[in-house]
Amino acid sequence: MQQDFLVESRSYNQVLRGSWRTYKLDEGLRLGNEEVSETASDALRFWLPAGTPMHWATGTRSLRNNCLQIFWPQRWYMLSAFYNNRMLMHTYAMVIQPATIQLDRLSYTDLDLSVLVKPNLSYEVLTQAEFEQMADLFQYSEEVRIGALMALRTLTSTVQHSIGIFASVPSELRQTDFNLAHCGD
Repeated sequence: MQQDFLVESRSYNQVLRGSWRTYKLDEGLRLGNEEVSETASDALRFWLPAGTPMHWATGTRSLRNNCLQIFWPQRWYMLSAFYNNRMLMHTYAMVIQPATIQLDRLSYTDLDLSVLVKPNLSYEVLTQAEFEQMADLFQYSEEVRIGALMALRTLTSTVQHSIGIFASVPSELRQTDFNLAHCGD
């Protein structure tokens, strides 16, 4: 099976930062011990096996670990969960402008604000200073600044209360070769 879905990360001024090809996972496919109800039917899940080429503006690098990415239409965040073999190492919750989703492509604007969440649900807000710098440099609109900060609050509240979107991330995978199984259309 080929990596049939293109994901693009852009800066606020729409310069392409990075792109990679992924395997779009079927809606009902259970990956491990995630709570299915939290992976709403509108979520798009992508599998990136270790070794996936990640094309960044600074060069191409291979992904070191398996990765599950989850995007939701109209939400100001996305998740990238990284696995050492079948065990969750950590999840990056990134604040983004809602992604543009097409048939075989997804593009999102990274707002340079993220949260590192460990399997035990301890967390650390990362890149707060970068967010402020980029917001000033690119003159983020008031709507974008407010949307980003509200998304950050949603993410941290969700972690603090051990509910919501992080239950959609399995802490242990059934397998690591989802790319060999039947993936999305």
